[in-house]
Amino acid sequence: MTQQLDYFFNPNGVAIIGASANPAKLSYGVVKNMKTHNYPGPIYPVNPKGGEILGLPVYTGILEVPDPLDLAVIMIPAPLVPGTLAQCGERGVKVAIVITGGFKEAGPEGAELEASLKRIAEQYRMRLIGPNCVGVMDTHLPLDTTFITQMPEPGAIAFVSHSGAICGGTTDWAISVGVGYSRIATLGNQVDVDIADGLRMTEHDPHTKVINIYAEGLPDGRDFVEAAARIYRQKPIVLLKAGLTSAGTRAVASHTGALAGTERAYRAAAHRAGALVVDSLQQMNDVAMALATQPLPSGNRVVLLTNAGGPAALAADELERQGLVMANLAEETIARLKAVTPRDAQLGNPVDMLGGPNAEMYDAALRILAEDPGVDMLMALFVPQAITPVGDVARNIVKAAQVISTDLVESVPSDAAKSVPPYPASARYPVSRIPYSVSSKPLVACMVGGASIPEAVKLLNRGGVPFYRDPNRAAQALGGLWAYKALRERPDLTPVPLADVDRAAARAALVDAGGPGSGRAEGQGSSEAGEREAGSVRSAIANRFLDAETAARVVAAYGVRVPVSGVAGTVSGAVMLAERSGYPVVLKLIAPDVVHKLDVGGIALDLRDADAVRAACARLLAERPGARVMVQQMIPQGIEVILGAQRDAQFGPLLMFGLGGIYVEVFKDVAFRLAPLCAQDARDMIAETAAGKLLAGVRGQPPGDVVAVVDTLLRVGQLVHDFPCIAELDINPLIVGKAGEGVWAVDVRIAVTDTPED
Repeated sequence: MTQQLDYFFNPNGVAIIGASANPAKLSYGVVKNMKTHNYPGPIYPVNPKGGEILGLPVYTGILEVPDPLDLAVIMIPAPLVPGTLAQCGERGVKVAIVITGGFKEAGPEGAELEASLKRIAEQYRMRLIGPNCVGVMDTHLPLDTTFITQMPEPGAIAFVSHSGAICGGTTDWAISVGVGYSRIATLGNQVDVDIADGLRMTEHDPHTKVINIYAEGLPDGRDFVEAAARIYRQKPIVLLKAGLTSAGTRAVASHTGALAGTERAYRAAAHRAGALVVDSLQQMNDVAMALATQPLPSGNRVVLLTNAGGPAALAADELERQGLVMANLAEETIARLKAVTPRDAQLGNPVDMLGGPNAEMYDAALRILAEDPGVDMLMALFVPQAITPVGDVARNIVKAAQVISTDLVESVPSDAAKSVPPYPASARYPVSRIPYSVSSKPLVACMVGGASIPEAVKLLNRGGVPFYRDPNRAAQALGGLWAYKALRERPDLTPVPLADVDRAAARAALVDAGGPGSGRAEGQGSSEAGEREAGSVRSAIANRFLDAETAARVVAAYGVRVPVSGVAGTVSGAVMLAERSGYPVVLKLIAPDVVHKLDVGGIALDLRDADAVRAACARLLAERPGARVMVQQMIPQGIEVILGAQRDAQFGPLLMFGLGGIYVEVFKDVAFRLAPLCAQDARDMIAETAAGKLLAGVRGQPPGDVVAVVDTLLRVGQLVHDFPCIAELDINPLIVGKAGEGVWAVDVRIAVTDTPED
């Protein structure tokens, strides 16, 4: 299927169905772009009226179009599209693009039309982009099936966009500043080809070095993660996601559900995928420009060469925020700079040549700075003034870059390059894979100005030096290079399934809790009033919470240590359980309208004899008729953390870890990952939080048992992966003993949507 996707960009023959001879029609624009942008294959306009468009004969139907024909671009009214798509299938068309709108976005009738397109494409084994899209471009073939006015210069950045408008605006910007692109695809409603397929369409393209993604929806989040994880070490993926606010998130009652949200899930998925997450179109383009043109740095030390102090100060602040540092220059470097810079230049870092440097000084100084072994990255800043021509400065920066920051080092062997599968045989252009160089140093340029710099902007971008109008943006671009280096070098995060878990026991507990008449979900068998109260909670969360004893059985089956416990509905029963488990004990209220026990005084701690148990149990049961109590072994004190899981609609189960106890939703000191996960990812997850710092030992306190916490994360991750019926899970607190003492899952809450599937 991956090779079939290449026909979207490298077809032998393209039919434009619905082509018009009217220059005011978008379908005329597609024919014009195909012809004027020099697509090398045959172009077939199709319209029942026949005739001629731009010198091309018009065919009255797709079945009349001669060979060769691989791609159909459909631009006819929505109700006519299904029948025409079926004719494309009969004709043997391999791939189709439906630019027409009026489908799912238009309402229920449109949604049914859209579903029929999917069925037809599957029937004829076609791949389909759209509907409601703008089309695709390949600047190197070239191919332009869009109605966008112009096509960018050939370059190394691919862009896969959910939105046609975002694509059109980005294309216009790229043309204005001289930034090149390789492949561009707009996906519209993603009825078939989605963002994950968009990655596959650029994975083996020899001209693509960086992949930009703008996504509004990811129909199959896990497929996207798997596709990206396979690609990112060879080609960086820069990801911008819209629709991250929590406005549409369903109501939840667990701590994990309350803290997860759409953005948490997305960032956890991006982490596993190896994607660089950005927050704006500008940042996406800025980072991609640097990745497409610059080598990766060997370290995080940056030097600034400038003719103005203010922009350099702003850059220095942002560099620190990006995790970069200002380089310390060697004495030899400073001595050499004196010979090529103005007499009063400040030769620390920043290297400030003050108001009137000659343009040639940028070339000479940058070469000297690049030779300093304490410098890993360079930024050239210039504020236009009357003495020094801006274009000359740009030319000298490019001249220096040709020496110090080129990554066209074909002699450097690259294991990563060797691992890239061969490009499909249908390609018309040669296979080449230029590895990132480890010997040269990245250089970016910033010119703070407007009216005087348009020429310089294109000179720099076309010369392979990414241009930024703001010093903060230039610093963020260098930060992107450093972040990608870390991603590329991180360990493999592929999880390894655990062997020592009892899946059958966990399933038995879940079936027992969820089966008809089992009475084991919280609220089963309670009073009518209690059911009404519980119903309000359940309708908000759309799940059923298991009783605490059953929840503990489920996690214990996967090797999570839980205290000895039991459930009683009477005072005498509670005393009997306390005698069996041994004092001291804890009593916890179980009632249909109680989600967080502490909020209603539903926990009695450190009960050391039968009289204390009787008194506490009588109080708890009297306050809520029909309630029960859990009697649980009292666990020694330790560090309280929270470990949880929640199932996201797009990405599946997420794991949460952070500071536990009653303030978890106040401090929100939590980290999220996709489940299941590997041990390294679990350790990184713990280290991101303040809880991780406490576990490492602070102010003379002994470290906690991090090894046991990692093990518990792996086990819970495996559990929620194995049982999709688990919608939410909280262990709060998970009490962590000293190193070697293990952990205790003191309070376990599990919400289920249904009984386990066979």
